[in-house]
Amino acid sequence: MRAVYEDLVVNGVDAKDAEDAILQVGQYLLKAGFVKDTYIDAVAKRETEFPTGLQLKEMGVAMPHTAGVHVNTPAVCVAKLAHPVTFGHMGDPDTKVQAELLFMMAIKDPNAQLETLQKVMGVITNPAAVAEFKAAGDKAALYKVAQTYIG
Repeated sequence: MRAVYEDLVVNGVDAKDAEDAILQVGQYLLKAGFVKDTYIDAVAKRETEFPTGLQLKEMGVAMPHTAGVHVNTPAVCVAKLAHPVTFGHMGDPDTKVQAELLFMMAIKDPNAQLETLQKVMGVITNPAAVAEFKAAGDKAALYKVAQTYIG
């Protein structure tokens, strides 16, 4: 199943904080029709309750998402930020992560999208993949890396 689309790969998002990053990146999913107009607020609310930041050796990442009721079509929006923003850590909300890369997931049915979830988790547990995402200097390079590892 395809999860990454060219119009959902974004480079240089200039966000002031995690909520702004979710708002800006979520707009790509919304404008392309992948999610409902309730999605962005639901993701932002969920992020405050269940943070998704992870500090990797190479960089910080976050995987904001929400319940499938807010999703029309499954997809992953891959966004490289212009500068890191602070997200709470997935396992410890009091620990802060300086996220540089977002994998904003629109997941309709977690069981059906298990493969996509596994691919995203596979990226963040693969230092070579993370290094490729970090090195991608423009949208085309970022899209190519996202296609390679997520599909």
